[in-house]
Amino acid sequence: MKKIKSAQKITGIIAAAALAAGMLTGCGSTASASIPADDTQQAEQKTAEAPAAEETEAPANEEAEAAEESAEAPAGEVKTIVAVTGASPRPFTYYDDNNELVGQNIELVNAIFEKLPQYDLKWEVTDFQSIFAGLDSDRYQLGVNNFGMNDERKEKYLFTDPVFANQLIIVSGKDVDLPEGEVLDYSDLAGLEFVGQAAVNQTTNVENYNDANPDNPITLTYTEEDLANQLQAIQDGKYDFTTIDAPMYYGYYQPEFGLDLKVNFLKGYGTSDGLFSYFLVSKGNEQLVADINKALYEVVTEGKSKELNEKYFGSDYTPSTDVLTGAGQD
Repeated sequence: MKKIKSAQKITGIIAAAALAAGMLTGCGSTASASIPADDTQQAEQKTAEAPAAEETEAPANEEAEAAEESAEAPAGEVKTIVAVTGASPRPFTYYDDNNELVGQNIELVNAIFEKLPQYDLKWEVTDFQSIFAGLDSDRYQLGVNNFGMNDERKEKYLFTDPVFANQLIIVSGKDVDLPEGEVLDYSDLAGLEFVGQAAVNQTTNVENYNDANPDNPITLTYTEEDLANQLQAIQDGKYDFTTIDAPMYYGYYQPEFGLDLKVNFLKGYGTSDGLFSYFLVSKGNEQLVADINKALYEVVTEGKSKELNEKYFGSDYTPSTDVLTGAGQD
């Protein structure tokens, strides 16, 4: 097993491996200004007194501005895209103290769609399971929730290019019989109690391991507790361990809640193993995927992705441009 000196060095290694990531809570049409009732007559009088259009000549700079605006306007009908999130886990997607929808995933999507005027982006928030039902029915076109890729999802949904270079770590209680600071496999965790929510990737990984190793299983406990409560319960000795994205742990949960847990890398689940996060797109929206990928490439190469990662995680987890397909698209 490969030795890692400390949890602090773990995050430094992760950041180095992953170097390549305003906030709007939704975009809609801008309401046109209205004239108060008592000002209507005055407005009509001013209109009547205005010179005829053919008698006026717009200044050259105004004509240039109008031409520029016309060139930037999208051709054809603007299509509404409904993006959906569960507003958890933090710091990928959550509500801030002002009840505004924020997070690395949220701001990244907004930055992408600022480059796609042919779409009108709207946001909805629902529970995690309803995200999939809404994508299945095309009620939602874009799923935004730090999604990993698996075979079942590949059959049902379209995936964008990677939006995040990830690394899973194992966090366990101090009294759990595990070494600290090593690269461990799931087989090293057999006989211990894992806690996680149903249908999330980390729980599915344990289910898959147990299916393949019925004689040496991990005890699996399902919970509806949020991740903060799960981690606190592990520290209190209620459960043995869970797995979590390293940037989530180091970028938010550990410093926010002052957690004192053992940390290990999970073998086979790192950036070098192709572990990425994606946005999901409902079937039939292939053009949307292509457009997002093109804009994502621009957001990455312009440094916006790095800026957002450092804002929310303290380190850059932007995917390398080698795994992005948006370069050179018209």
